[in-house]
Amino acid sequence: MVGLMATARPEMEKTMSMTMSDLSELVLFSGCTAADIERVVGREPVIRRLIEGEVLCREGEPARAWWIVLDGLADATVGGRYIATIGEGETIGELALLDGEPRNATVTAVTEMTVREVDGGSFLTALADTPSLTLGLLRQLATRLRRANDRPAAPSTAEPAPASTTTNLPAVPAVTASVSSDAAVAFNPHAAGYFADPYDQYAALRRQGPVHFAEASQTYMVTRYADVHRLTRDRSLKVSISYATSTPSIEAERARLGRNDKAGQSMLRKDDDDHARLRRLVSKVFTPKAIGDWRLRAETIVEDLLLAATARDGIDVMDDYALLLPAQIISEMLGMPHDDIPSLRRWSHAITKSLDPLLTPEESDAVVSASREMIAYLEEIIADKRVHPADDILTALIQANEAGDTLTHHELLSQVLLLYIAGHETTLNLVGNGLTHLFEFPDQLDRLRTDPSVDANAIEEMLRFDSPVQFTRRIAADELTVGDVVIPAGSVVLLGLGAANRDPDKWGPTADRVDLAREGANTHVSFGGGPHHCLGAALARLEAQIALPRLVRRFPRMTAAYEQPAWGARMVLRGVERLPVALR
Repeated sequence: MVGLMATARPEMEKTMSMTMSDLSELVLFSGCTAADIERVVGREPVIRRLIEGEVLCREGEPARAWWIVLDGLADATVGGRYIATIGEGETIGELALLDGEPRNATVTAVTEMTVREVDGGSFLTALADTPSLTLGLLRQLATRLRRANDRPAAPSTAEPAPASTTTNLPAVPAVTASVSSDAAVAFNPHAAGYFADPYDQYAALRRQGPVHFAEASQTYMVTRYADVHRLTRDRSLKVSISYATSTPSIEAERARLGRNDKAGQSMLRKDDDDHARLRRLVSKVFTPKAIGDWRLRAETIVEDLLLAATARDGIDVMDDYALLLPAQIISEMLGMPHDDIPSLRRWSHAITKSLDPLLTPEESDAVVSASREMIAYLEEIIADKRVHPADDILTALIQANEAGDTLTHHELLSQVLLLYIAGHETTLNLVGNGLTHLFEFPDQLDRLRTDPSVDANAIEEMLRFDSPVQFTRRIAADELTVGDVVIPAGSVVLLGLGAANRDPDKWGPTADRVDLAREGANTHVSFGGGPHHCLGAALARLEAQIALPRLVRRFPRMTAAYEQPAWGARMVLRGVERLPVALR
C-alpha cells in the first residue's frame, strides 16, 4: 500500500523475550497453562534468524521442526505459486509433522525474520501429553481449512460465459531484448499515450542503461529488476528530504510542508530510529494474523455490493465496487463514519498527487487545500475519540504507549491521514487495474472464473503486471553506484517498481503478458522491501483476493463498456478513473 512502506529491523530484545503469557495469546495455545506451553516450546528458546530470501523449509523435504513466527514475514508457495503470507504470531510446519509426510509448501522469508524453532519430535511428544494443546491445534487447523475451502460459487441461475463475450485483442508480442544504441531515450511522462501505457518507455530505459537522469525533475531513475530489488532493501538510502540537495521538486515539497506542517510527521518520510518508533506504535494491527480477522467482514461487504449490483445492467466498478470495500474496511478499522467516505475519498485523491515528482502550481494548491481540510476533519474525530474511546485503531493510536513513548498530536494526525489514504487507494487501483487487464487477456479472465486455485497467485500477478504504485522515492545520503553510474550524495532516486516488474531479465519473454498461474509471481517488488516493506500488504491482498474473483464469478457475462480505459494522469499511483462494465 502506498505510503505504508515502514517495516523496522527486528529487535533482539523483542524476539528474545516473547513470554509464556505472549505465547498463550496464540490460538494454538488457547486454554494451555504455562507448564503446557513450556512442555511444547522448551525452557530455553531456540531462536533462528533469517535474512530476506532465505528458505525456512522446502516443499518435499522431511519435516523435522516446527516454528513460531516472532517477527517478520514469509511467503508460502506450492509448485512456485503463491498461496499465503505468514507473519508474527503464526506457526509453520505442524501439519507435516502430524501426518508424517514431507513438507507440502516452500516457506521463504520476504523480510528479515525471527522464529522460535521447536524440535519436531518434542512437539509430537508434548502433543500426546497435552490435551489442551491438541484442542488448540485442532482449532487452528480448522480455521485454516475453512479459509482454504472458502471458494465462492456463482449463483445457480448464472450461465457459463460464452467465448464471444470477452474482448478479443491481438496477442502481445514477446519482449524485445535489444534496442538501437545510437538513439538516446529521454523519460517523458508528458508524451502522448504515456499514462495509457508507460511500459514502452520503461522498456527503452531498461535497455539503455541501469540509471536514467530525468532532466525535468532532476531525479535518477532506476528501472531494472535486480537494481530495484537491491536498492529497495538498501538501508543507506533514506526517505527524508532533509538528506536531499535542492531541486525544484524538493523545494516545492518543502514549501507545501511549510504551508501545512501538521501533515508532515508520517512514517512515510521518516528514517532509522524515528521511522522504527512510529512503525512500532501501529504495526500489530497490520500483521497477516491480525488482518485475517477482517476476512469475514470483507466477505460480507463484498456480498452486499454484489447483491446490489445484480439489480442493475451495469456499474462503474471503481465507484460502485472497488472503492467501497477498502474505504469501508479502513473506515471501520479506524473507527471513522461511513457517511464521510465521499469527502475522505476526494481529499485523499488530491493529496496523493503530491507523490509525483513534478506538480503544477494549481496541483500544489489542491494538495495543500485537501490536506488542510482532511486534517481539520481528523482533529474533530480525534477529539471525539478522546472522549468516547472505542475498539478501533484510532483509539489504540491515541492510547498507544510503549515504554513511555506516545505519539505527539501532529504525529497522530499524520499517521491517521496516511493510514486512511494508503488503506484504500492501493486496493482500489489493484482491483481496477486487474479487471482492466483481464478484459485484455480473455483466456486469463476465463481462468479466474473457473479455477479458484489460482486466486491468491492471480493477485500477485496483477501486482506484478501493473503495480498500483509505479515508483518509490529514496534519497542517496552518500554517493551511490548503480552499474557503471555514480549517483551523487543528496540526489533523489526514483526506484521504478512498475518497470522492474516487467523486466524480461527477471520474468522472461512473457514479461508483458498476464499469466495468473505464473511461478514466482510473488517475487514482484510492488510492496517494496527491507526496512520499507509495505505494512499494508496483508490488507491489500486480503481485500483483492476476495473482491476480484467474486466479481468475475458472480457476473460471468460481464464485459467492458468502454472503448479505451480511462487511465488517470498520475506518474506514481497508477489506476483507471472509471471502469464502466455491462453485467449482462
